[in-house]
Amino acid sequence: MKKTLLCFNLIFICIHLLHAQAYEGKIEYQKTQQPVAISEVPYQQDVVEDAIKDYMSKKGVKGSSSGGFTLYKAVKLGSKDTVTSDLYFKIERKSRKEKEATVVNLLPARANEQVTSRTSADSSNIEQAKSFLDHILPYIDAFQLNLQVIDQENTVRKVNKKQNNLADDQTDFEKKIRKLNTELDQNKIDQQKQANLIEENVNQDAAALQKAHKKMSHLLDDQADLQKKLRKTQADLDQNKKDQESSKEEVLKEQQALDALKAKQKTTAPD
Repeated sequence: MKKTLLCFNLIFICIHLLHAQAYEGKIEYQKTQQPVAISEVPYQQDVVEDAIKDYMSKKGVKGSSSGGFTLYKAVKLGSKDTVTSDLYFKIERKSRKEKEATVVNLLPARANEQVTSRTSADSSNIEQAKSFLDHILPYIDAFQLNLQVIDQENTVRKVNKKQNNLADDQTDFEKKIRKLNTELDQNKIDQQKQANLIEENVNQDAAALQKAHKKMSHLLDDQADLQKKLRKTQADLDQNKKDQESSKEEVLKEQQALDALKAKQKTTAPD
């Protein structure tokens, strides 16, 4: 358990180290070059898009498409702002090779401003936009972590179901073994009866003797078949017990991973 927690702590330390502070850059918007605040996050593009959408939704703002960007109107860049801004987000995968890295571009504009009508690039709100992105990053982390928790919960359910199925199989195998042993015991009783009949008719009724020998032959064939089934079922039961031991270890491992993720959720929840 300690090793698992240490592993997750190292992962999240690395993730936060990868979160450099937002910086200023340029981006093309409807054939114009505009200043933007930029952040890079170590998650897939769709996760980042959903995280920002969820973050803005909790602020009561719904996005709309605008020239290849997602526009969120009437948003306060800072908690002390008295005016609102229109925020244009463009979220892209960093590169084809870096599927787990995403670049977030934020183009801030005054409320209802026609960005393409600016006489010159307006960078007056870039510092606030950079702070806004830095503030969002913990929410993106938390969103990604929540997805991991959900995924891990599903994994735990699957391995527990597998464990339960193996336990059910063990019960079935044991029941089958008891049934086969009962049938073998009855077979031996029937064989003894036929042996007695053969002995009684050895010098008397030829037809009865032939019938008894034929019945004995069938009983011997049945005995061999039952013994074969018993050996196979016993082997299946022995393998099942080994599989259950492996499954128990898997359940423990996945549960520890889930516990570590949930512990991380409690310690990294955004303000």
